[in-house]
Amino acid sequence: MNLLGFLIAASAAPSETAVRWVAMSSEYRAVCEQTYAAAAEKVLAVAAKTDQPWAIVMDVDETVLNNMQYQVELNAKGESHSQEAWEKWVKRKESPPVPGVKAFIRKLRKVPGGRIIFLSNRYAHNTELTRQNLGAHGMVEKVDVFLFRKVRTDKKSIRRQEVFDGSGRMGVYGKLKVLAWFGDSAHDFPEGDGLKWGREKFMLPNPVYGSW
Repeated sequence: MNLLGFLIAASAAPSETAVRWVAMSSEYRAVCEQTYAAAAEKVLAVAAKTDQPWAIVMDVDETVLNNMQYQVELNAKGESHSQEAWEKWVKRKESPPVPGVKAFIRKLRKVPGGRIIFLSNRYAHNTELTRQNLGAHGMVEKVDVFLFRKVRTDKKSIRRQEVFDGSGRMGVYGKLKVLAWFGDSAHDFPEGDGLKWGREKFMLPNPVYGSW
């Protein structure tokens, strides 16, 4: 069953309304494009004036890649998210870009001296699959960094600290000036340090799943 057919015909499922909103509404697309347009205005201006190696940090799922087809297929089968089902989805490499992100990244690449750090709770063994999915949409370059979790206890906070310190997995890159953080959940972002929403932190909408 394709995405549109399921959403029109499906009976009530716990996340049906949320999935429908992300998959079909002009409001979802507008909010995403608005967020990335605002980020381009703010971040690129700072990047152009930065005289040291810099980076932005981006979550992957529902921030860069849209996984609503995965949710649609779970609903169609009456199933819930599981690691096994998720692994099968990732292997398919079929996630399209979140609205607005391709244009943002394309603009970002024109400013020298930077890289994207993809900091995700996808497991590290899925790095190459994710790189291929992103590459199919022209959203990854060799200079980019993938900080995926090694084991379940490898929390995002641990990897964020490595970014701040230029330590651990980031040791080979050294300490970079992080210009902005992108995510779809509060735990995608560092706290404090004077970071402001709409200036260094940019949130994408995700009503389908999260810690809330």
